[in-house]
Amino acid sequence: MNKLCVITGASGSLGVALSNAYLDCGYKVFGIDLVEPTTLDNIEYYCADLNRIVDDQKEKEYLFEAINTWKAEAEISVLVNNAAFQHVSTQHPIEIDKFKQSLNVNLIAPYILTAHLSNDLEKTKGSVINISSIHARLTKPGVSFYAPSKAALSMLTKSLAIEFGGKFRINCIEPAAIDTKMIRDGFKNDEKKINELKYFHPQGRIAQSEEIASLAVKISEPGIDFLHGTCIDISGGISSRLHDPE
Repeated sequence: MNKLCVITGASGSLGVALSNAYLDCGYKVFGIDLVEPTTLDNIEYYCADLNRIVDDQKEKEYLFEAINTWKAEAEISVLVNNAAFQHVSTQHPIEIDKFKQSLNVNLIAPYILTAHLSNDLEKTKGSVINISSIHARLTKPGVSFYAPSKAALSMLTKSLAIEFGGKFRINCIEPAAIDTKMIRDGFKNDEKKINELKYFHPQGRIAQSEEIASLAVKISEPGIDFLHGTCIDISGGISSRLHDPE
């Protein structure tokens, strides 16, 4: 029987790593993103703006029709809510449209997909993986849109784990900095600042996408079925570090 996995944000650095990791484990992958991935040719791809899908019923229907056509008579066993929107700014008053977009993409869309696919996930005793962030717990200037949306996603994980109970599992990964286009864009591709970021991590580096993808696969596969409603810190030790002057 085919194992089916839906991944949002499938075209980014982490999305590609997630897709490859699940493909390597024998899954068929349905990827959702704004742009088609250029390095993946063995997944089913659907172009969608999750920000629009939240408020547009027709867009939701088109997406769910595409998923239903792809999966045919089979059921989905893994959903990875990976798509993210990050707007970096310290300017106030904040741009409310950007705030709403952060909430739509980072919080509400994951809920909509989880709720819609819950019947499939119950039948397969499947797993939802929400990709949250270290910003759910610790933050810094410039991410006053992003951090609250990720904190809410982590808490949504815990709340839905209680509400869905034993029907399927739902867990969350809270990575620190990952070497992706999004993180580099956030630092305006300034290598000096990126190297400083690496230095602040006790391991002297930031995470690779493949490491997060490997963890996602491990916790979504059978074998640790008591892991449920858990937010996993994968931060290279930086979440344990005080930044007091030396």
